[in-house]
This record gives sequence, structure tokens and C-alpha cells, in this order.
Amino acid sequence: MTWKTPIAGAIAVGVAVAGYQLLRPEVAYTRHVPITTKIVFNREIAQIFQKKCFQCHTDGNVSVPLTTYREARPWAVAIKEEILEKRMPPWGAASGYGHFANDMSLTGREISLILSWADGGAPSGVLLVDEDKPPVFIPPLAGWEQGPPDAVINVASDVKIAADAPFKIDRFEVSSGLKQAQWLKSLQFNPGDRRAIRYAAVYDARNNRWLGTWTPSSQVSTMPAGSGVQLPAGAKLVVEIGYRGGMDEAPGSGELGLYFAEKAPGQTPSAIEITPAPVTVAAGKIGERFRAETAIKSASTITAMWPKLGPGARSIEVTAIRPDGSVEPMLWVNNYRAEWPAPYILKDPIALPAGTRLVMTAYYDNKTNAAIAAKPSLSITAARLREDATARQAAPLNAAREP
Repeated sequence: MTWKTPIAGAIAVGVAVAGYQLLRPEVAYTRHVPITTKIVFNREIAQIFQKKCFQCHTDGNVSVPLTTYREARPWAVAIKEEILEKRMPPWGAASGYGHFANDMSLTGREISLILSWADGGAPSGVLLVDEDKPPVFIPPLAGWEQGPPDAVINVASDVKIAADAPFKIDRFEVSSGLKQAQWLKSLQFNPGDRRAIRYAAVYDARNNRWLGTWTPSSQVSTMPAGSGVQLPAGAKLVVEIGYRGGMDEAPGSGELGLYFAEKAPGQTPSAIEITPAPVTVAAGKIGERFRAETAIKSASTITAMWPKLGPGARSIEVTAIRPDGSVEPMLWVNNYRAEWPAPYILKDPIALPAGTRLVMTAYYDNKTNAAIAAKPSLSITAARLREDATARQAAPLNAAREP
């Protein structure tokens, strides 16, 4: 499954998202700070923020707005700290282990420019009268990127998320309302209020097959080119939503938009699931490792991955081992954060021959005083021919827990 990345890009560069009031600037906004840099907000910094931040950091959005100089200037030191600590943007994939179309990490040049700006007095580059004027395009908070959907489903209509509510995950089964079978080619979740919603993942209720995930930086989920998933009449879907309370109570509802192909596509994407049995991680245990693998029976082209590890997870590695013994590193999330899961959409799909073993290794740290249940899972979307789909299912899971 591939995703279309929004023009504005996105997920946060500044401060931790919910409860950001805890990170309010320690130094009041002042014009008496010495300016020692030529990097200014209105030129270099605003362009970076538009590309990597505005999907979360705008007015009425997930976190503190950074669209104008007057909004961003008091947070300059906090922005620098979040970047140096690699907390923001919340993109966990390490460079060099796969190339992703929805990669929202900062480049080395972008980091250098932001640090130079913050350390050099955070100058504006504009006249005082323009400091409240956004210098670049601000993406809308709602709307359908591909135009009006063929079907719209209301989700969690009555849910309210209290201010400062801790992170939680809820699952909602919804009816598609389909009168006849349709071929799903793409979908989008449209949050009613972004302040409380971190992500929304969509599954087929029949088999828990992953169909797509909405995040502020990956809003539209699209099937591999020329393919689609058939939904029967009356199909039911499961929408999993990650919530976190902000400064005020906010609705937890949203709309799920479905887009259908006009005719049966030539291919259907295959879903590969790697899920070890749940295992308890003892209190105080650090570096607990879980490994699972599956073999693919037919040649496949991997297009997307969706890891879900839950609390306590530290990292996940995904590797393909071909029959000839060659190894293809596909993904290494070395800074996994349960509140900010992401789909990983391959920029160039990976073609793998029959017999390739797909290996997932997850690491957990339990720093609490009570045991936690670890249930790592990995959903993989691969392109395969529809007429041979039954014969091309993944081999049974061979999972093992390692010390």
C-alpha cells in the first residue's frame, strides 16, 4: 500500500505535542538578544516549518502553532532541544535502512539551519508590523485530498477526549453501508478535531487486515498502482484511533472516506502479518528481544509496512533474507514511540523472490515496577496478482522468543 504525501508535509518540529504547556519558554520574548546569524525566520525557517511542521503546529491543531514569527520566537530554545534530543519530528526510522516516500525527518541541512537560527538570536527577517503575518502557505485542518469520497462513514460520533487525558487507543467497528461489493483503491480519515487524535488505522473487520493509516503527515492511504481490495456488500471496518488530551476537551470523532475503483483492478495487494504470541516483560527488564519471521511462497513486491508494538517498545528491525542468503534491510525504527506510530511507505517498492524470509525483531524496555504484556505486530502490504492470490499467501508464522 502506498500513500500520497501532503504538499505541506508534516509532523511537528517544536515541542512535545500534548501537554505542551509543560514546556513553555523559560525566557520571555525579547528584542534585546544579540543577533549573530544570517538565518532568519521569514526565509529559511518558515520554509522548513511549512514542509515538516505545519501539519501539527498550526492554530487549532495538535500542538502549539509556529506559523508566524511572533508564535515561533518564544519557542526557539525548546525547538532546538527537541531536535537535538531527536524527539521531534516524531519519525523513528533510522537513515539508511529503507527509503520512504513519507519520511518526515529533518535533513542535516535543515537541522543546521534551525540550530543556527536558535543559537543566533532567532531573528525574524521582517518588519515588526509583519511579525503576525504567516510568510508561507498554511494547510487546511480538514478536507478531502482526493475530492469527495464515494462513501463517507462517521466514526466515534459521541466520543469526547478530556483535557490532559493520557494516551489511549480505542477501536470502533463501523458499517460501510455498501449495497454491493466494491474495490477499495484508497481511503482517508478526516478528524473532527486534530487536537486529540494522534493517528487512525483502518482494518477489514473480517480478518483484521490492515487497509491504511492516517497520521498528520500521511493523510491518504492508496493501494499499490493498479490494485485494490474487494469489500463485500455490508462490509464492516474497524477504525483504531490513538487519543491524547490537549489543553481543552475535544471531540474524538471523525469521518472515514472510501474511494472505489470503477472496475475490477488487475491486481489485488496481499497482506502479510507477522505477530508473535504475546509475552510478558518483567518489571525492570531492559533490552527484552522478540523475534518472529514468515516466508513468502511467491514472488512479491513490498510496498508498505505498519509496525504496532505498544507500550515499552524501544525499537523494531525488519529484514528480508533472500533464498541465496543475501540480506535486505527494510526498516529500523530505533526510537519507537507508541503515541506516534507511523506507516512506512517505501519510495521504491522492494521486489523479493519466492522463499524470502521476512524477519521482525522488536526490543522492549520495562522501566516500571509492574510487568507489561508485549504484543508486537507487523503488517506488510505486497503487490500480487489477483487470480493467484490464494496460492500466494504467506507461510505459517514461525515465532520465537529470544533472551
